[in-house]
Amino acid sequence: MKVFSAGIGLYQGGFKSKQTSTKEFLIASGQMRILPTAMSLVASLTSAASFLGMPVEAYYYGTMFMYCIFSWLIATYVTMKFFIPKFHQIGNASIYAYLEQRFSLTIRIMVTCSFLLVTILYMAVIIYGPSLALSQVTGLNIWLSVGSCGLICTIYTSIGGMKAVIWTDVVQASVMFIGLILSIIFGVIDAGGISKVFETVKNGNRLQFTVFTFDPSIRYTIWSILIGNTFSSTAQYACIQTQAQRYMCVKDKRSAQKVAWMNYAINVFMLSLFLCVGCLLYAKYHQCDPLRANLISRPDQLYPLFVIETLGRFPGLTGLFISCVLSATLSTFSSGVNSMATVIFEDIYKRISNEKSSISNKQQVLLSKLLSVILGCVTVAMAFAVSYMKSNIITIIIQIFGAVAAPILGVFLLGLFSSRVKSRSVLVAFFIALIFQTFMLFGSILTVKPANKQGGRLPTSIDRCIPSIDVTPAPTTHINSTILLSLFSISPLWFIFNGTIVTIVFAMIFTFILDSKDSKPIDTSLLVSRNEIFPCFPSKNERLQQAATQNLDENSQLDTVPEQESMI
Repeated sequence: MKVFSAGIGLYQGGFKSKQTSTKEFLIASGQMRILPTAMSLVASLTSAASFLGMPVEAYYYGTMFMYCIFSWLIATYVTMKFFIPKFHQIGNASIYAYLEQRFSLTIRIMVTCSFLLVTILYMAVIIYGPSLALSQVTGLNIWLSVGSCGLICTIYTSIGGMKAVIWTDVVQASVMFIGLILSIIFGVIDAGGISKVFETVKNGNRLQFTVFTFDPSIRYTIWSILIGNTFSSTAQYACIQTQAQRYMCVKDKRSAQKVAWMNYAINVFMLSLFLCVGCLLYAKYHQCDPLRANLISRPDQLYPLFVIETLGRFPGLTGLFISCVLSATLSTFSSGVNSMATVIFEDIYKRISNEKSSISNKQQVLLSKLLSVILGCVTVAMAFAVSYMKSNIITIIIQIFGAVAAPILGVFLLGLFSSRVKSRSVLVAFFIALIFQTFMLFGSILTVKPANKQGGRLPTSIDRCIPSIDVTPAPTTHINSTILLSLFSISPLWFIFNGTIVTIVFAMIFTFILDSKDSKPIDTSLLVSRNEIFPCFPSKNERLQQAATQNLDENSQLDTVPEQESMI
């Protein structure tokens, strides 16, 4: 898999493409087709954290996360309807160019720096976590795995550019689907059939679709998914360069909107596969939880253990599973490196450097490739820093992503939907939200939570472990319930919702204090009009404009009648 991925990068960069401009290197000249672009978007969204973590979520928390199909539907519609048209209207490789035109260069650079920070941390976790899981279960050397993944990604991303990233993502997404489907087929056979799996999951209370509690500490409820995950998915689809850059790789707005909808359909299919794998994990280990039995040391090692014990007797299938995990790592890593190089070049270097007019296209391409190499090396180095994290990596990913993505989403929503808010108030609100989210991040990671604040985690059993396991229950320590403890115990799905609301509320408050003397006009084309939100109920100004346009059309038609008669 690694050799094949590197070969695609070498082919795209050395033979297929001349790469004479940064537009070709960063967004493939906007000439990519819809299907490969959508598959690339799926691959970049499906990190190894999702691949190893989502089945474990079903194992421990049940099937409530299936409601994600509705939150993803809302997020996809919002992205397609309001964000993609503005990005193509601006026409820049970086989506953060919109923020400069709507607010200021300062806002654009601050959001870019925040994106760079969260992406480096994000990629460090997704390259270290899966490598650790695989190393402890399969015996692979962890730093050989981390180093080789980082090296291969850096090579094909810096040489082949966006075309190499997209086409390797297509291959890697295909491998992930094959691995998941084979896991399900052999897992069902090993469990004794679909009916037996269903009965075991039902008796274990894993079929959950009616969790309506308002307790924010419960991870998966109808409210946390339909509200919290909708905000999270919108931020991921629309406000993070790594994913949104794909919308600029196709020729026009309509093609980008088709990419968004196709991504939604493929994501729903992959979520269904994750759910099936999670049910098979419970069917196999419902009487002997490997984590409590000390067969594994981390929750994200559960799926690799399942594959080794179920598929290990078939030659090649364990290797295929390792390729699936590495594919998920490679796709997310390469997308992150390419997007970071894009924003550094477009948002920082070209906007600050005084020599931008004297640099040739060839030099710009070389600079972009050099940035890709440096960012790849920095991310691999950062993987050492996350080696002390012990919880499920999907939880860590959601928390890190939510800490920074929420203020970014808040800024975009203010830019699109509020004509009153301007640069100064947005800048203050952005920093307040960032401080609040960082405080929440460290508090949720470092706080020891009592038994009643475990997020609705369902019980597991070790009654049938062989040899029998005698687990002495840990002494129960009474932890005083405080406001901070309740705050740090909320579900990770609420992270982005809370941060976004904080950003919007403080921006609205400070706009009366800081923006009253700001006389800079706002380009109304950068705002979402009432007609775009409610097409059936246009505003008075829009009705007058439509009437004026209609009168002009009628007058032009009347003017052409005498000409047509004279021609006859």
